[in-house]
Amino acid sequence: MTLTPPSYVIWRTPGAGFFSIIASTLARFHLASEMGAVPVVDFENHDSVYSELEPINGTRNMWEYYFKQPAGRSVSTVDTESITNDGTWPEGYRYELSGSPLYGEMWRQYVRLNAATQKYVENSRTALGVDERTLAVHYRGQEMRGAIGHHFPPTVNQVNSAISWALDNYNFDKIFLVTEAQQYVDALQNKWGQRIQVSPSFRLHRRNSYTIEPSPRPFHRYLLGQEALRDAILMATCGGLVCGRSNLSEASIMMRASGHSPLVKISQGRNSFRPYVAPFLWYAKAVLPRSMGGFGPWKPPE
Repeated sequence: MTLTPPSYVIWRTPGAGFFSIIASTLARFHLASEMGAVPVVDFENHDSVYSELEPINGTRNMWEYYFKQPAGRSVSTVDTESITNDGTWPEGYRYELSGSPLYGEMWRQYVRLNAATQKYVENSRTALGVDERTLAVHYRGQEMRGAIGHHFPPTVNQVNSAISWALDNYNFDKIFLVTEAQQYVDALQNKWGQRIQVSPSFRLHRRNSYTIEPSPRPFHRYLLGQEALRDAILMATCGGLVCGRSNLSEASIMMRASGHSPLVKISQGRNSFRPYVAPFLWYAKAVLPRSMGGFGPWKPPE
């Protein structure tokens, strides 16, 4: 029997990162509401980077690893009358989660953590002690430094300068550091010592956590998504944020409806689209003065 209203089946082609999946799914939620359909997220029949061979929390649907179905309708109800997207990015929607109020509206309307994820996040919040008096710092770099066409990540000196300015001008008790790179933990702890509270997410020294083989822990892919979601939610509970340009930072900004104060987003352009230039350009800019096209020191907002 055909369901009324029809289901709008949402999925994404494999390869997208966690918050890129979230962004495109939120855009599809909006499309579903525009056409009067009921959104159903299907990563059971469509794999993602985070899909595991064995069920997680009793499901093979990657979305349901972490969230409830947005309208309570399951994949099992999908029939031939259902509408489905083609797995691509929906045309006309922005890529950055904080770039449009639409994403925040869809997040608050449709996204609900399941019980296991809710417990995990709350336990992490209690253990780490992050709150309004915490300055969140998201420092993503590693492979971004040489990625073709990607936003350039900041340097360690730029991040430290931004942290110093935020601590001098706002009333924070501690720093909550989120990073995928152990070398950034070492560098910032060397500067800030016990003021730094580091997210316990999986990280490596100058290696990508997503491409390591064999898998370094059971259910590694699921846990990477769980940790990314936890970190974004916890950064959204912090009063201020220092970050570069990344989907995880954008998600945190989107989740915090009241806004971070301060919000320091270190933005310094994109890498080259030339494959023989991109792997080296960040390193050249990191040492060159601004007058010669380098990044230069970070400057506080006026």
